Amino acid sequence: MGTESKTGKRSLSSAVSLGVMSLAVLGWTTPAAAQEAATSSSDTQAASDTSAQSDIVVTGSRFGPRVVTDSPTPIDAISGEELVRAGNSDLQSKLEVVVPSFSTPRPVSAGTNDFLTPPTLRGLSTGQVLLLVNGKRRHTNAELNSNNQIGRGDVAYDFNAIPVAALARVEVLRDGAAAQYGSDAIAGVINLQLDNSVGTLAQARFGMTTEGDGEDYQASLAHGFAIAGDGFVRLTGSYQKHFSTNRARPDTRQQYFGNNNGVLVLPSGNFGSGVGLTPSNGTLDPREATFDRDTSFYGEPEYDNASFFVNAEVPLTNDIRLYSFGGYNRLKGTSFNFFRRAGQDENVRSIFPDGFRPEQVSRLTNFSSAFGIKGDDLAGFRWDLSTVYGISQNKLRVENSVNASFGAQSPTSFFRGGSRFRQWTTNFDLSREIDLGDGSPLKIAFGAEYRKEFYRLIAGEPASYANGGIRVLDGPNAGRPAPVGAQSAIGVSPSDVLPGKRNSRAIYAEVEKEFADRVLISAAVRHENFSDFGKTTDYRLAGRLELTDGLALRGSLGTGFRAPALAQSFYSQTDFSFVNGQLLAVRIFSVNDPVARLIGATPLKPEQSDNVSVGAVFESGGFALTIDAYRIKLDDRIAISSNFQSAALTNFLAQRGVPDIAAAAFLTNAVDTTTEGIDLTARYRTDLGAGSLIATFAANFNRTKFDRLGGRPAELTAIGITTPLVDLTQQIRLSESTPEDKQTLNLTWASGPWNVSLTGTRYGKVAQVALTNVTPARVAVLTPGYNVKLVPSPANAANSDIIQRFRADIIADIDISYEINNRLTLGIGAANLFNQYPEGPLASTVASVAAGTNGADNAGIFPYANISPYGISGRFLYAKATFRY
Repeated sequence: MGTESKTGKRSLSSAVSLGVMSLAVLGWTTPAAAQEAATSSSDTQAASDTSAQSDIVVTGSRFGPRVVTDSPTPIDAISGEELVRAGNSDLQSKLEVVVPSFSTPRPVSAGTNDFLTPPTLRGLSTGQVLLLVNGKRRHTNAELNSNNQIGRGDVAYDFNAIPVAALARVEVLRDGAAAQYGSDAIAGVINLQLDNSVGTLAQARFGMTTEGDGEDYQASLAHGFAIAGDGFVRLTGSYQKHFSTNRARPDTRQQYFGNNNGVLVLPSGNFGSGVGLTPSNGTLDPREATFDRDTSFYGEPEYDNASFFVNAEVPLTNDIRLYSFGGYNRLKGTSFNFFRRAGQDENVRSIFPDGFRPEQVSRLTNFSSAFGIKGDDLAGFRWDLSTVYGISQNKLRVENSVNASFGAQSPTSFFRGGSRFRQWTTNFDLSREIDLGDGSPLKIAFGAEYRKEFYRLIAGEPASYANGGIRVLDGPNAGRPAPVGAQSAIGVSPSDVLPGKRNSRAIYAEVEKEFADRVLISAAVRHENFSDFGKTTDYRLAGRLELTDGLALRGSLGTGFRAPALAQSFYSQTDFSFVNGQLLAVRIFSVNDPVARLIGATPLKPEQSDNVSVGAVFESGGFALTIDAYRIKLDDRIAISSNFQSAALTNFLAQRGVPDIAAAAFLTNAVDTTTEGIDLTARYRTDLGAGSLIATFAANFNRTKFDRLGGRPAELTAIGITTPLVDLTQQIRLSESTPEDKQTLNLTWASGPWNVSLTGTRYGKVAQVALTNVTPARVAVLTPGYNVKLVPSPANAANSDIIQRFRADIIADIDISYEINNRLTLGIGAANLFNQYPEGPLASTVASVAAGTNGADNAGIFPYANISPYGISGRFLYAKATFRY
């Protein structure tokens, strides 16, 4: 209810800007890499009739297909051919190279998120991007990202659920569009347009890294056939088997108990202990000399992924058509977690005498089904009635693990639970053109939407979360309480299961008019009422002014919103996380949990945005140049709080029925940000030798600043917590963990049967908080040779939190294909051609250990920064074949 009031204030405060911007009209952004690429089909027959080029798009307007150069907002259109030509193995990696402001992190040991790789657009989070399939809203994955990596506290779409071979093209609208499409479309919209062509497409690819791992097998088969005249059915199946990569260093830590004059002592955790770089704790166990120190995995996970999709349309009468699309996907993958040493309390030595590495096996399934009927004449209106149902379900197991509180009776395999999300969206849309007698009709559209969503966690088996009551069995800590729950992920208990549901009702309208063949103005408004958050009304105004032939201005302004995902409100889980180098049980409380209210959690509110964008486009001959500047002010941004940690808090929670928790966190609307940036594209086409060359340059520059950080709740202050509500670690993750700039240069040369594509992508600097509350003496030995910024620590002003900044890197990709005949094409290529690796985090050294601290590299095991936007696996070589019939 308060949402509507706040939106009203935003609308009033924007009135002056609206008046000014409505006069300062505005131009288009030419797509960075798709002006010349052909596509075999479009999502509608009208689009196919309009053009055979991939620059025909339907995203961003309710008035049918149009050429991207006529759009009042910037849209990238990437053809299916371009997606096939890109050497990367997944769809998000392909888009990252083509779309200037699109970025994808490469999580490491992040559980389910190892397979989701949450994307960002225009420097914002994955939750501020809306995904459509054939113009209809797609459901998100059910899992909340609770890991200490990019996207923490958000939900992601499972791009891997949709075969690339099923796509005719991808359209990326780089502009706020919540007034058109509803919640989430703050940074932009990604629309996956399914192929509707007739014929057969078969593709196969094999690749691996030059380190000899990461083998990747892919095969897909698609077949489309005509039905009932000009109707069609196209079926696509895809299978991928991907093996892990590993760039971890040997684990040089002391693994077993030491012996100090006949008394067992805990193994040292310092870098190099046990192999002579630093002193061990006591006399070494003889097994240290023969222990296999390749204990860890640091790289891409192992998985197999099978998908099936269908796209169909059948004419019922001359002007009424029935359509349907959807599919099923199942991904099973293994994430490798941090090694538990033989001498740790987390181990049961009678089961794993030499320690163990837990493995999480994730089974992700997606199902979606869309049905619709549309026609050209309902009282003079074109109309479209559709309903889309989607399910995401994750089931998780932990293998090669123990629950130490069950002692020698502990299982080694646990079903730890999972999550399920269901979404059902129904739309009815109307549009028509009204002739005003000036040669340019007034286009109007309006419609209604009803959406229902359901979310719940799935409880695990008792041994995955319960306290078995058995204390540490042996060693120096014998008799102390044993860690509770499966390592490395405590299961979902029945008390965690807080089912959530909601519905929303929306009405919306859009108008568009062209004046004097040079000025295009469009406006959209949407009113939506959520059963749990109340009402919001949002608008968008956009326009395009053609100054001369080849030169145009364009721009837009509007408001937007994002309703919190149900997972953000109802997720409740305890996981093991590294907090400042320590492995701790961290509880993320649902904001609906009564215990969470006792430590200051409050119900979540929708995020609210104000978007402004201005740009220009210039075209002359074979050259095109565009530039667009944007500003996105985002209020009540949702983020996971700091990890609050103290003995008093642990006791406070234990007294209220939540024992064995070392740190606690919850989601909060505690952040207001402003993101500003520039998108730039340039394209040049010319003849070269016996062929033609297309050179495309695309760049994005952005920065995010904080306008507000919420204060620490009084409930936490009363317990004695001094940590800020959103600490520096979270702030840097939100503002600097994705590249501050990105530039891509692509050269594509085609001559006869040959096609050669060379791409160079420069990823700008990224940053993360490496360590917190570090003494000056330790800073002095840790930081030489690294690009760091020191911030006084709230815990002790004499100490520092260390922000480490990682250099910009250039990654080159090459793809070469040869058309044997008009049906068979063979190709080879390389991603990360020059085998580039990112910088490493602050290193543990003999000097740092002597000063009393490890670095940020998990005691020397992890050599590269896990926030690298291009991964840590190095050069990837592949060969592929494409057959069309």
